[in-house]
Amino acid sequence: MRVSPVRSVAWLQWQAGYAALLMAALLTAAVALSDEALDDQFFIQQVQTRYVEPFKAGDIERWSSAFAEDAVALHNFRDADRGRDAIRAFGEVVHELFFLDRYEVQVTDVRQRGRWAYTVGTYTSLLVSKLDGTEPFGLQRGKFVLLWEQAENGHWLIALDMGNSSE
Repeated sequence: MRVSPVRSVAWLQWQAGYAALLMAALLTAAVALSDEALDDQFFIQQVQTRYVEPFKAGDIERWSSAFAEDAVALHNFRDADRGRDAIRAFGEVVHELFFLDRYEVQVTDVRQRGRWAYTVGTYTSLLVSKLDGTEPFGLQRGKFVLLWEQAENGHWLIALDMGNSSE
């Protein structure tokens, strides 16, 4: 049986459309996979540039700007700090009383689901008293989790900061 040229052209057009749709789906999947890898690096960079670096430098205003207004911080040796203002006050007290002799943070895990993400990792810190040079907590090694929420304006803010010693 012979297929008419009109029917063949329509079939070819359908096949071309199908092929284009398949290629678009594959490209979208490839972009999504590469975006996922970029997302990990994005959050690792956020931890370094918006959390670690300003805290190390004593730039508490910049550090606290990474937190949501209603964020909660749960750290060793203290009750929860609720809200950006309380978290900022905590950072100011730390830098008022101590030299940050050592502060290293390593992100080990990143997960993102829609407008929520978390970064998990390890830290090492050593606080030295500005008053008498003692190390009241000793060398601290521990783990942390930062829970991030994407705000309406697209910026990512820390909703929960939790760290505790492994020792």
